[in-house]
Amino acid sequence: MRRIAFLLLALALVVPSAALAGRSAQGDGSLVVANADGTLTVQVKGVIFGHFDRGKMTVVEYKADSANALPTVSGAKWDVKGAKLNVVYNGKDVRFLFPSGTFTLKFEGTGIDLSAVGKGSLVVGGKISPSDDGTVSVNGAKPTGLTSLSLFGGATLSVTASVEKTNGTDKTSGTVTTSNPSGR
Repeated sequence: MRRIAFLLLALALVVPSAALAGRSAQGDGSLVVANADGTLTVQVKGVIFGHFDRGKMTVVEYKADSANALPTVSGAKWDVKGAKLNVVYNGKDVRFLFPSGTFTLKFEGTGIDLSAVGKGSLVVGGKISPSDDGTVSVNGAKPTGLTSLSLFGGATLSVTASVEKTNGTDKTSGTVTTSNPSGR
């Protein structure tokens, strides 16, 4: 009789936690970029929002998950450019929100701050100088100097890498961190 009571107590504790774990999105991660200068290309399946001091944002691709998931951009003038008719936003003190979708955004400017939740990547073009070109945090990790590639979400794997040119030679560094921020 004691064994049955112990088994029922154990099930009562395990079943609710298993049900809660199943509700959260499996493999979603986060990306936070702060005070970046230069060219950044972000590909995300999820949500992204942020601000930049001065520059332009090109919507290379955007597919909303629902008809109600409309992007919002304030503080910018927009134009349609290129062979693919991309929407380009130009301005100062620009704020943006792209909810629930799959998209590719290219930022060229200064003071770029953005946050994304979901799965995706960040590619940084141009000169990378960790001392003055901003920081990046992937999947809740401590912020580091901006790197040329950052992946987030997926199977709880975060990757950062950078390439520097010094006197005509390439110097490559990188880290691979496996973590499980949700505790599962």
